[in-house]
Amino acid sequence: MEEPLFRVITNLRKAGNLAEAWEVGCPAVQENPQDAYLKGSFFWVCYDYLKQVQAPIKQRAEGNNGNMQPNQGELDRINFLTDWIVWLNIPTGGFEYRTLLLVFQKNLEFLPKLILLLFVHNGSLFESGDEEPYPGEKGESPSLMLNFGRKVTKAWLVSEEVRQIEISDLRTFLAAVRSRVKDQQNKIWLDYDEAKCLIAVGELDEARDLVLPVLRNKQTESWAWGALAATYRKESNEAAISLYAQGILSAHEDTFILPQLAAIAKLLAQEKFFDAASKCVKRAIECYETNGWRIKPNFEQLTSADWYDPNVDSGALLPFLRDRAASAPQYLYDGVHVAHGLVINLHKNGKGLHLYLAPGEEVSLPLRIMSKGSNPSLGDYLEVQLGEDGDRKVVLAAKSSEPVDLQGVSSTTDALRVTDKGFGFVGDTFVPAHLIHECKDGDSIDVLRYRSYDNKKSQYGWKALRIRPAS
Repeated sequence: MEEPLFRVITNLRKAGNLAEAWEVGCPAVQENPQDAYLKGSFFWVCYDYLKQVQAPIKQRAEGNNGNMQPNQGELDRINFLTDWIVWLNIPTGGFEYRTLLLVFQKNLEFLPKLILLLFVHNGSLFESGDEEPYPGEKGESPSLMLNFGRKVTKAWLVSEEVRQIEISDLRTFLAAVRSRVKDQQNKIWLDYDEAKCLIAVGELDEARDLVLPVLRNKQTESWAWGALAATYRKESNEAAISLYAQGILSAHEDTFILPQLAAIAKLLAQEKFFDAASKCVKRAIECYETNGWRIKPNFEQLTSADWYDPNVDSGALLPFLRDRAASAPQYLYDGVHVAHGLVINLHKNGKGLHLYLAPGEEVSLPLRIMSKGSNPSLGDYLEVQLGEDGDRKVVLAAKSSEPVDLQGVSSTTDALRVTDKGFGFVGDTFVPAHLIHECKDGDSIDVLRYRSYDNKKSQYGWKALRIRPAS
């Protein structure tokens, strides 16, 4: 009995005779397009060829900082094989499309045809556990599901071919990914990616809703400020300039802010700030030259603008940026106001402190947002910018301040009474044991104190923050 053709193809493939399997299978599937077994066997021939193309890409990436972008010949070969798989139209439900995802999960963003194919069949790509992030020494790595979502958005942003996916369909897909993944550290990136897609199609209000929570968690990151700035470009040049300025000031290297320098330069020129615009362009040009890079066309166009002055000093841009960035925090929250507070605790890790504002109103803040040269101690006063996020208050900036009158803060002088347990009292003020050093029972003590909630008594009482012998 003659062996079925699909089995002949499978046996040839498993024996390593891919070329012969292709020669047999290619005409056979075209002559019998309804034969599911035949098409299934030919799919795995295409799959094995795709793995062969991917192998040198992976090997090359090991010595190229992990860059897995295929060269043009490799891309053409992948596209050719992908076209065949699309033609085969294997029904959703098997392992076929999932295997393609697993092979190309690290460089899908460079493969628009494959992205489109997998997007169509995304309902059959994942198994139980694919929503779980991978644990690692430096924290979690993105889950397979989250990684695929990010690859789709990256490809959508740069590929006209992938833009065949309607933004509404893309958002529905991302919402499904977001609802399923268990990632904690990396889920925020999906919001950022979706926001960039919305910015690209001009849906700026929706983009802003996604960017704001990201930026509130990433206020030291230039890209986060730049994303929010992009949502204001059609609405308010003033807001966009302020936010871009903050983004540029937040950057550790100019290589990360070249798009922001171009964007703010255009806005500044529109507002007739030609000197500042020229400084932004020149700063970018200097970055390209320092790194030996070819200047991109958008900056070549800016250097040809009538307003551009190549003789400006880009180093003199900083004061202008700081002035413009001063209003940036107001775009982060429902309201921003200035308040004063008293430092009542320094975090044990040395990276933050606790600030008392009023009875029952305290905030924590990281020391990195303190103005340069500030090294606060217990009992110091700070001036802070507070953003309001619903009922939550967030410290946006802080600097040292002269003492001010605060509700629930006062000084008193009285005799120290030390208890057997080591803590003490000065009048009606509780003095923690760690504050009592050289002072002894009966000494006259000056106390800086604040109103602190006593959980045992369920009421506010006076608590000493700093004591010293009475003068």
